[in-house]
Amino acid sequence: MEWTRPLSLVLSALVVALAVGGLVEMVRTMLGGEYAMASVVVIGFVVVALLGAVALGARSVRWLRNPDAYW
Repeated sequence: MEWTRPLSLVLSALVVALAVGGLVEMVRTMLGGEYAMASVVVIGFVVVALLGAVALGARSVRWLRNPDAYW
């Protein structure tokens, strides 16, 4: 079906636009308020925790044995 290709492109562009808009709004709100430093620290902690969880999951024995069947 040829109509699904443009539809998926439009939906992907919409998701990207919403993500970029959300990121811009988050940064604008985070850096403009009274608690700017606290919010930067919290966002940094969340990013570090997320990356740590991904790193630990990637080193999992179950994942290393058979990454195709893990999910």
